[in-house]
Amino acid sequence: EPLLHFLLLGLALFLLYVLILIPFTPTISDIRKAKKEQPALVMSADGKLLAEFKRGNRDWVKLSEVSPHVVEALIATEDHRFYRHHGLDWRRTASSIFLTLSGDPQGGSTLTQQLARNLFPEEIGRARSLNRKLKEAITALKIEAVYSKDEILETYLNTVPFLYNAYGIEMAARTYFDKPASRLNVQESATLVGMLKGTSYYNPVLKPERAVERRNTVLAQMLKRDKLSPQQFEALKKKPIRLDFERQSEPPGPASH
Repeated sequence: EPLLHFLLLGLALFLLYVLILIPFTPTISDIRKAKKEQPALVMSADGKLLAEFKRGNRDWVKLSEVSPHVVEALIATEDHRFYRHHGLDWRRTASSIFLTLSGDPQGGSTLTQQLARNLFPEEIGRARSLNRKLKEAITALKIEAVYSKDEILETYLNTVPFLYNAYGIEMAARTYFDKPASRLNVQESATLVGMLKGTSYYNPVLKPERAVERRNTVLAQMLKRDKLSPQQFEALKKKPIRLDFERQSEPPGPASH
């Protein structure tokens, strides 16, 4: 009896804490604005564009302009219940807490939670704390209330960083493979999705062995989720990563000074 009262009190305090946190997370209007964030334009007095200032080197593409292999690799590896949850995957969260407590730290974030972090790095932060996880979870629920699943995927793929000042899948495809995101094949898609776990650690330019190992982990997840046949998996995992690497330079504009 006293234990039940103690647990109920603990739950009530936790819910109160969550309610107090809600005003300290991005608002619905902030979330609507974040997706549509436009670069700042510097115009001359006679209306000519002199320069663009944006957060990163990004070329926004629609989801329909991204290779389906990218989407399949992403969902299979990062969040295979993506279409079945509303921002939080309770089963994954519970298992990640259990594994972390038993000494094997695991990330339990859904794609929507990862998007919350990418869109609002200052408001949510990166600290490994309950406060940060709760803010991330609240923001993820708000994102799911505003965006469709396809909009979440599109926004996610257009905002993730890929090193070398490349932001989003289109710039990553051009930087590492010199092609648009629509033409990425299975192993190229798996390589880029694999980088998301740690862009520097799995950098295919400087760490090709690690990148191949990670790519094959992604391919194995695609096999597990029936996106590849065993024969395709066996053939693809033996292939080396063939990069066509070129840093994307930002156009200086007519007034580069």
